[in-house]
Amino acid sequence: MSASPTTRTGSPTRTRALAVVGVVLLDALIWIAASNVFDIELRVPDGPGSTSTSELALPVVIISVAVVSLVGWGLLALLERLTARARTVWTAIASAVVVLSLFAPLFSENLTAGNRTTLVCLHLAVGAVLIPACRKDARRA
Repeated sequence: MSASPTTRTGSPTRTRALAVVGVVLLDALIWIAASNVFDIELRVPDGPGSTSTSELALPVVIISVAVVSLVGWGLLALLERLTARARTVWTAIASAVVVLSLFAPLFSENLTAGNRTTLVCLHLAVGAVLIPACRKDARRA
């Protein structure tokens, strides 16, 4: 007997947990490569419109990515309880968050090209891993 197209191969919780761990590791590897291989001193803008920057340490990247990923997962879980269109709504919100997160690295002053590129890669990696993984088993409209 063959499996039906709607049969799940793993639980959504396992898939999402692996995605969170995976994206944290991926961003850590991007930070390590930028810092140690390409010798980029990673910095972030001090705030909107600020011309000053602060050092971006690896623990900050790891904690930030973990927190943002878990918040995204929590939002999806909440939407799954509230609406049958959770997958569509969550995907739109998550995609908008990724796009909006790119404004700081793309438009901030006093960032080197390497620094800017690394920050964009860090942001895009989160979206590229989490959005497809969380959508996989999310409730559809």
